[in-house]
Amino acid sequence: MKPVPPVPSQPQQPALSTLSVSSPSLPTMEEAAPTNHAAVEKTPALAPSLPTTTARAASGRAAITHDVTIVTTRKFAQARVMGVPPEEFGIERGARSLRDCNYCFHEVVTKTESQLIDEGFDAEQIRSLGDYTGSTEIETLSRDSVDEHFSAGSGLNAAARLVRITEHYVRMDYEGEGRASLYQVITGGDQSEILRKDGVPCVTPFDAMPFAATTAVPITHRFFGRSIADLVMPLQREKTALKRGALDNLYLHNNPRVEVAEGMAGPNTLDDLLVSRPGGVVRTRQPGGLNWQVVPDITGSVFPMMQYLDAELESRTGLSRQTQGIDADALQNQSATAVAQVFNASQMRIKLVARLMAEGVRDLFSLLHATIRKHGQQRQTVRLRNAWVDVDPRGWKTRDDMTIHVGLGSGGKAQQFAQLMALAGVQEKLIAGGKANLVGDRELYNTAAELSRIMGYRNPDQFFCDPTAVDPRTGQLLHPPPEPSTPPPDPKLLQLQARIQADQAAAVHAAQLAQQKAENDATHQRMKAQTEVELAKVKAELEARMAVLDAHLKLASGAQNTQRPQVAGARQAKDGHHYVPDPARPGKHLLVVHHG
Repeated sequence: MKPVPPVPSQPQQPALSTLSVSSPSLPTMEEAAPTNHAAVEKTPALAPSLPTTTARAASGRAAITHDVTIVTTRKFAQARVMGVPPEEFGIERGARSLRDCNYCFHEVVTKTESQLIDEGFDAEQIRSLGDYTGSTEIETLSRDSVDEHFSAGSGLNAAARLVRITEHYVRMDYEGEGRASLYQVITGGDQSEILRKDGVPCVTPFDAMPFAATTAVPITHRFFGRSIADLVMPLQREKTALKRGALDNLYLHNNPRVEVAEGMAGPNTLDDLLVSRPGGVVRTRQPGGLNWQVVPDITGSVFPMMQYLDAELESRTGLSRQTQGIDADALQNQSATAVAQVFNASQMRIKLVARLMAEGVRDLFSLLHATIRKHGQQRQTVRLRNAWVDVDPRGWKTRDDMTIHVGLGSGGKAQQFAQLMALAGVQEKLIAGGKANLVGDRELYNTAAELSRIMGYRNPDQFFCDPTAVDPRTGQLLHPPPEPSTPPPDPKLLQLQARIQADQAAAVHAAQLAQQKAENDATHQRMKAQTEVELAKVKAELEARMAVLDAHLKLASGAQNTQRPQVAGARQAKDGHHYVPDPARPGKHLLVVHHG
């Protein structure tokens, strides 16, 4: 791959390129429109800018006005990357890297005679060069599947013929200072004549080799490595030989050889045998004169060997049946974890090749950066991270500390998602622990944006607000942070305050319990004393009443004893009282009481 220095983009004819004027007296105007890399400005112009006739003209016609749109085209340069076929590139023997080599070249075979003359090369030299057809390059012919190069030729259109020129990049002491420097030397034709551009020989100082190379399987201390085809071609040849042997064995089974005794063969036997067709007749002198050869079946040993070669191919390339999803037995009685482990193991070789190829991509972007630093002369507005930003390459000339990162791979999407969720958990713990100085709004947005990207959403702004987004009209943040809150107190102080509050609450509760107990005891003693006083009063009253009753009873008993009339039927009991039967209640007795 070769970065091409920026070249001005050429304007092309657009779909709406004709600008018509309303007046039939003026001719039609046509202007070239810009290309995709050009900015277009349309400004309406008023009538006084164009010559018009007045009402007082000799013809007597009224004034004529026109509405005209003026198109302004701006040309922008651009840096491009061109892929170089291996047959068009060469490097010195023994070279280990492009950066340190002393010589390499590139054969440019894609430009026509007119294109080279337009670039400033000497027209006489270019016309003297022969046609390029590519009919002598083995790799070019192998890649040509539709006979493109066999029909190439100058014909009647000599300006459109392909011409081969060679760009040499060589370290040499061109100026005789005793120090080798890198130069670009452009030659043409088989004689390697140095071409002239604008009358000057094409010998130009260069800063670095404008090539970036990579290989899938590098070889230690060598520039050229090996491709995947180099790894599998020997095995593929072996499989081809085995399969052809199996097919030949099958052909002999279908059409075996025959043994014919000379005494059994007639004049037409051999002719009949040489014509093999289904149901054909073979004429012999006697029946049973032909002996068909029995061919042994070798497919029983060929197919296991082919399976072994398939397994070896999978181990060399990393493209197993599991990765391609064509192994039906891979999911039989297997857990999801086991299937994932097998799948990851089969992809290790593919990821290794991707990491090796990424080294060349890194060199390529380094060359692009150097090219833009050298040739960038104006500021441009480009879309970067879903936002339009101003980029000025002129400010890069002092930027020497830069690192290029390529996608070396860090697991599948599921693994990346799990890792990001772990990082989000750490950020959450830091914020909860009061370490807001370690995790800010920008870091949280980056985590959320990366999660959105892993989930397949390229624009995280539809889910999260960018804290650094600025309003282009006011220059203020579109999503300013909230007002700063009071800093969280010290957790130890909070624990001490909580402990003091708990002790105070416990003391207050204990005092309340003691006061309540004292009040309950006083109330109990008061009620007990009142109860005892009331009981004493009741007891005294009862005792007084009993004393009065006893006195009356004694008086009554004494009087009764002195004069007690006898009641008919009264009988004296053991208690000294007299009782008479109750006529109303049989079996019951009435006490006889004598009244004064």
